[in-house]
Amino acid sequence: MVNLSELLSIALNIEAEGYAFYTNLASAQTDEQSKQLFQNLAQQEREHQEIFRRLINEFSQPDSSKDNWVSEEVAGYLKSYANMSVFPTMTKMKQMSSTEALKLAVEVEKDSIIFYSELLPYAGNEKETIKKIISEEKRHLMDLLALLS
Repeated sequence: MVNLSELLSIALNIEAEGYAFYTNLASAQTDEQSKQLFQNLAQQEREHQEIFRRLINEFSQPDSSKDNWVSEEVAGYLKSYANMSVFPTMTKMKQMSSTEALKLAVEVEKDSIIFYSELLPYAGNEKETIKKIISEEKRHLMDLLALLS
């Protein structure tokens, strides 16, 4: 069994990568509206990092509920998913045009939503917190799709 805090550490890394990506994308924009959108997305990713840090501390406490343990199979799946879907995509973004990066950002947001949705059954009393982050990631996705259309 794996403590949920290990999987939340992956989520923290996803948000840190997202923050760096959106910050870099904002600085490359000449259009003020796009620049502002990416700055806002970066700030939201930073806020998500703080939420995941708090949750990691909470779930890594020795008295944390046994419900916060995840089977090795599920943990392995989620770790593989993040390593194969989310992180390589973010690495590619650093070498692309803005339009290509936007398209990949859409994919990363989708993958993040899936990853966080998979965490929900194990989140215990923090389900609403994770749902809020999922909702915000969905909003990010819609904002990015609007830029592409």
